[in-house]
Amino acid sequence: LLITGCDDISRFSYENYSCQPRQSSIYEITIRDLKKGALSTISTASEIMQKEITSLTKVEITIKSDDLRLIINRKSGKVQVYAGNMYETMDCVMDKFKM
Repeated sequence: LLITGCDDISRFSYENYSCQPRQSSIYEITIRDLKKGALSTISTASEIMQKEITSLTKVEITIKSDDLRLIINRKSGKVQVYAGNMYETMDCVMDKFKM
């Protein structure tokens, strides 16, 4: 008899981070596909863009492109933003859903 847990099996999951920026103008980060190489949606004051997830662990998500790098702490909701020569740390409200 083999019994296994189903904690890592889900049909649908997402993570959403709603932020109050000071410099970067990033208001929301939405991740619908929690895997490396998937695209995240980043909403700013002037545009909505998609950037690639370059690293994903249980504690941290890294989203990176030529002009932007985000490091998201999945436990605290804290987001580090590196854009050009600008650096900002934001406290974001997390919303996680898994089905």
